[in-house]
Amino acid sequence: MAEGELRQALGRAPGTYTVDSVHVPVAGASAGVWRVAGDGWSVVLKLLRHGAGGHENWQSGDAEDHWYYWRREALAYESGLVASLAGQARAARCLHVADRLDGSVALWLEDVGGEPGQTWSLGHYRRAARHLGQAQGEFAAGRPLPPYNWLSHDWLRAYLRQRDSDHSLIDDPAVWELPRVKAWLAPSIAGPLREMRADQHRFLAALDGLPRTLCHLDLHPANLFAVGGETVVIDWSFVGTGALGEDAGNLVPDAVLDFHVDPEHLDALFEAVLTGYVEGLADAGSRTSPDLARLGMTAAMAAKYAWIGPAVLRAAVKEKEMLNRRPFDDTLQWWAPTVEFLLRQTSRARDLLRRANG
Repeated sequence: MAEGELRQALGRAPGTYTVDSVHVPVAGASAGVWRVAGDGWSVVLKLLRHGAGGHENWQSGDAEDHWYYWRREALAYESGLVASLAGQARAARCLHVADRLDGSVALWLEDVGGEPGQTWSLGHYRRAARHLGQAQGEFAAGRPLPPYNWLSHDWLRAYLRQRDSDHSLIDDPAVWELPRVKAWLAPSIAGPLREMRADQHRFLAALDGLPRTLCHLDLHPANLFAVGGETVVIDWSFVGTGALGEDAGNLVPDAVLDFHVDPEHLDALFEAVLTGYVEGLADAGSRTSPDLARLGMTAAMAAKYAWIGPAVLRAAVKEKEMLNRRPFDDTLQWWAPTVEFLLRQTSRARDLLRRANG
């Protein structure tokens, strides 16, 4: 433990303290997250290091325009950008940033506390979405987007290049006859899944045409905390410019795919997030219509999650016992209804595009 850094973060001598790991990273720029606690205080240490390891889909880059530029989160804190959000959404407070001799960067951050997003009710999601709309609506209402070169741009396309595989399995009738597939997914969804992937370029183009705002780009329940009347957002590794509705659209399926909201509440969750988001946009003075916000959310989901169906098929073909860190059948109880939800929202995105294009 670097006591000099800790002293800088606290503004005083730390005294006796403990260090506990709170997160084992899966992404390539995070070398670990620890809680450091002493008498009446606690802080979080996040260590950034290029090429720290992690899953093959989450490898970091050392160029500023890389979708996962390893220093981006440190720069987001150092620049003051994420401390300048409008409304009731905010980033965790950054106490100190330290460049280390080994080339890594230490982020000393507020230990947020509060209610983590993994435990939220639908009402919490609506409130957080409103706070998100307040922050993003300010840019839609005229606040200039920051000019920093290190912000991510066209992040979603870069992300999809990491996921664009095994779509051919959709067209293999034998795959749909596998008992593990038949138990959860009807062969009749093969066509809609194929069309979802084929129309990905349309949905990405639709997002390109929407008002631009500052996006988190990994808005996931694990990165959200309700603290008093605020929503605190952590992990700004991908922060950049994106479309209105893009973050809100990401939040809904991720809440179910990672087992935080029961899939029977998917439609209600979507409407709660949409309603709250539109309220927040209005709070910020943005005149974005509910249909335009809905288009942003549905187009983001339709573009981003075309890989989910093929991922299930691939796991079945490879006879994997685990999927997303749970037994295959346990995961499919959550994922199968989510696939059907995503196909419904993909159809809705097409309808909204037809209406928008006359």
